[in-house]
Amino acid sequence: MKYDLEKILSFVKNDDRWIEKIVIGCLFTIAIVALIFILICSIWLAPKAFLPLLILCTLLSVIIGLAVYGYILQMAHDYITDSETKLPEWSNFGSHLFVGFKAALGSVLFHLPLLFVGAIGLSLIHYLDIQSEASESYKLVSAGVNIIAEIFYLIYMLLYPLFNANFIKDFNPFEFLNFSAAYKLLKNNAMDYLVLVLLILAMGVICNTSVLLLALTIIGILLIPFVSIYINIVCGILTARFVQIDNESKNLEEK
Repeated sequence: MKYDLEKILSFVKNDDRWIEKIVIGCLFTIAIVALIFILICSIWLAPKAFLPLLILCTLLSVIIGLAVYGYILQMAHDYITDSETKLPEWSNFGSHLFVGFKAALGSVLFHLPLLFVGAIGLSLIHYLDIQSEASESYKLVSAGVNIIAEIFYLIYMLLYPLFNANFIKDFNPFEFLNFSAAYKLLKNNAMDYLVLVLLILAMGVICNTSVLLLALTIIGILLIPFVSIYINIVCGILTARFVQIDNESKNLEEK
């Protein structure tokens, strides 16, 4: 099996300090929640300080969020060249922040075509809805356009891990727009990519189910950040493994 789930799920144990590093990630996640809580409380306790607190809390939350995101991506990048690599050090916070920023920029670029097509689709649907008042046939056309738009959105978002896989190779944000490289990656490993998407979707279901169950108890709530960080690590490793599979297939072709 190309995706060794046992190895991937136990990857964190490659690092003797894995608990410490994940706990630090959890604390960063909890810090974001705390900042949001402080902001909400300021609405009632200190309304005059709301605006500066809004700016400060938003800035800190974005910085912390991007750093945690960059940490996961750095781990995936390291895994591509060495499956036995350890978790990155949190001491490289600035580096993780920069990687997270580039990933966020790339993600925005990736979604621009979707937003453009979506805007056109919504305008067309709105126009057809107005015309449907004069003719029932326009309602059918509007429903058809809506279905096509939803299918396009679903397919587009299912391709996100593919572009993300290209990004983690060298952290170039413009790889999120490199449709040529993405096509080559998908063309050579279509079935492996399908497995990747299904595994990531399964991880998402497991994460959401776990969060719902943990939210039922106070102790469970405290474990939610741990589960979230761990699931993100697993998804990062799955994506890195997909890149490894592509590299392995290319090496076989050269031989």
